Amino acid sequence: MAGKSLMAKVKEVRELVDSLGPAVGFRKLQGVLNALEMQIEDGNYQRRAVTRLCEALLATAELYDIPERLAGQLADATCAVVTLVADRR
Repeated sequence: MAGKSLMAKVKEVRELVDSLGPAVGFRKLQGVLNALEMQIEDGNYQRRAVTRLCEALLATAELYDIPERLAGQLADATCAVVTLVADRR
């Protein structure tokens, strides 16, 4: 069950990033998100790697002029991913 909620939360992050516009315009952000998705896709992920990728995603988002509301949603969803991973024992 935890794996499904994690996948759902990462999907939410993907939808937020995709809503920013064409992928080519947000290439670096898309690249970090792709790495995050690959890390969790089979359920055999490393917690530290997921946490670091979420940190990288938020740091990379700062490179772009993202509307404040959307940036907040992205931060909330990304932090939720970290929380889900941290709670996995």
